[in-house]
Amino acid sequence: MKNKNDVFIFGLAIFAMFFGAGNLIFPAGIGLVTGREWLMSSAGFFLTGICLPVGGLMAFSRAGSIHNFADKVSERFNTLYFSLMILALGPMLAIPRTAATAYEMGIAPNFGDINPLLASGCYFIVVYILVIKPSQLLNNIGKYMTPIILTILALIIGKGILSGFGVPGKSITPQNSFSYGFFGGYQTMDAIASVIFGTVIAESLRGNGYTDEREQSSMIVKAGIIAGIGMAVVYGGLLYLGAMANGNGLNLGKAELVMYFAETSLGSVGVMALGMCVTVACLTTSIALVATVSNFFAEKTRFSYRTITIATCAISSVLGATGIGFMVDIAVPVLTILYPVTIILIVLNILKVENTKIYRTGVATGLLFSVLEVIADFNISSSLTAHFDLLPLASEGFAWLIPTLLASLAAGLVKSRRIAVAEVG
Repeated sequence: MKNKNDVFIFGLAIFAMFFGAGNLIFPAGIGLVTGREWLMSSAGFFLTGICLPVGGLMAFSRAGSIHNFADKVSERFNTLYFSLMILALGPMLAIPRTAATAYEMGIAPNFGDINPLLASGCYFIVVYILVIKPSQLLNNIGKYMTPIILTILALIIGKGILSGFGVPGKSITPQNSFSYGFFGGYQTMDAIASVIFGTVIAESLRGNGYTDEREQSSMIVKAGIIAGIGMAVVYGGLLYLGAMANGNGLNLGKAELVMYFAETSLGSVGVMALGMCVTVACLTTSIALVATVSNFFAEKTRFSYRTITIATCAISSVLGATGIGFMVDIAVPVLTILYPVTIILIVLNILKVENTKIYRTGVATGLLFSVLEVIADFNISSSLTAHFDLLPLASEGFAWLIPTLLASLAAGLVKSRRIAVAEVG
């Protein structure tokens, strides 16, 4: 049933869906490294951690469904693209990472050395129970889980800023602070997740009486903006706490740093509260991701939604026991390849570009340079690495940007010229 508070509730739900493992640990770590340049790193992080995810929701609302999102490249590419994305964000990477983070920051500090596989298994039993009724998913997350997350974070951030951990010191990254924050936002995986979360959001909207596509699109955009504002407040607070800790000369890992904030602000109660916050935040994200995986493959295969949900939870529970460090390490090359293609598709869908040549040329160019960047980063060929480093913006991680812009512009001009010639003829 429709309700006048639905936009706000869906906004809170979308915030919680995005606010998972990386969203809690990466902002503080970025602030710690960039110090007094935290505003510059915040700008980079906000771009990939907030603007792109909200843009992804808007792009999805314009495309209408995942079937239309990349179909101007080709239907086969669209299916392959979403299959790889959903596998990467699903049981192969992002979903297990939520379990690993919940264990390392929520379970182990408060309950001792419980077997990681046992803890991961119990975690995904809860996920399965909450995923099995997708039409009520956003309502349950927005009404019950998000307030818990926001209350705990507000206490930790507010007390930390008021008590004063220190004065932001000098940046300790050799990289440009904006770029450091920008690629930190990559690690949250939210821009990629936003595109596929659209299916879950649309399903929940239909379950609440929003059956008209224009109405759904309007709700997604408005709720996405509300979620973006919430993320900006939380990320900004965590980044500033990290910058303050920089002035104290702290040298802690990302997860340890957030635990330090909780303990310093609220004592042992803070550690327990943070553990609850992390667990709930990870649950909300994994619930949304498991539902997305199940929806997609139930439609593409002969297996039922329930069967795919069970398989996804089982695989994720095993991989989740490997630990967060391993998950972060393998995420880098995957994200380096997937992100540029996703950014290109988000921008083209938001701008409502209809020229298929631009889609195909832009995506092909972005994909080529992303693969070359991964090869160069692993130094498989020293000659290739040396030549790749000479490309504009390569040192900042944007080697794909200028070639993609130029190739897309050329593709658009070629088609325009052909149309003009045909009209003259």
